Amino acid sequence: MKRVNKSTLPNLLTLFATNYPNDSWDNFRNHNASDDYREVKDLIFTDQGGLCAYCEKSLKEELLNKKRIEHYHSKSDKSTPGVNWALDWNNVIGVCLGGSDTKQEHPLPKNFSCDAHKAHLEDKKKLQIPCVGYVLDPQDLVASPVLFDLDKSEGKLIVNVAACAQYTPQYNNFETVEELVEKTIEVFNLNCDRLIKQRLKVLHTFEHIINAARKKGNTQIHSQLAEKWFINKWPSFFTTRRIILGRYAEQYLNTIQYDG
Repeated sequence: MKRVNKSTLPNLLTLFATNYPNDSWDNFRNHNASDDYREVKDLIFTDQGGLCAYCEKSLKEELLNKKRIEHYHSKSDKSTPGVNWALDWNNVIGVCLGGSDTKQEHPLPKNFSCDAHKAHLEDKKKLQIPCVGYVLDPQDLVASPVLFDLDKSEGKLIVNVAACAQYTPQYNNFETVEELVEKTIEVFNLNCDRLIKQRLKVLHTFEHIINAARKKGNTQIHSQLAEKWFINKWPSFFTTRRIILGRYAEQYLNTIQYDG
């Protein structure tokens, strides 16, 4: 998971919310023959560089129906006077299908991830609704340092303890930030077999590129790879690649003034 920045206002969702402040998400989806919804959906994924806000799978080549809009704060929550979470621009993010389309290749619900796994836990009464303070909000993350680390032997995301000590989230229902990050990994099932295999594929490709470059005497390969990976917004499994490249990634991201 990486920081998500939202584009400036207004847009078609905020205009709809202004005109119909008490309306529903479903009515917005159906408004204007769904043209407004499709445009807003495109805008959300453009803001995110085409990545799922939770697992960072690239969705740039996916059809629109292979992408979902997730409400971080449950849109059904009516407990905050004057706030309609369903139409709040700062409450909507773009996500993948969370493995719900991979039943033949990966057993479910074991391999649900992202909002699909979050919904699974909510249905089983294993997660508080709304989940604010129980999982990280991508819009509340800092661009640096990275709160996650990578177990390179297993491809699992783990907690970056040192980074957590530098971060104060807006909401945290746990005693430490480390616990909040651990719970985020658990709720979005970011270490399911399906995602582990994809992260390991990125790692193994990286190792192959580095080994081939070393044989050719290329001592600049790490810096070159950082530019190749991060010059466009954004490659799949951004955080995994960032961790793998370490200081070379940080140096390059600093040169482009990366802020999420």
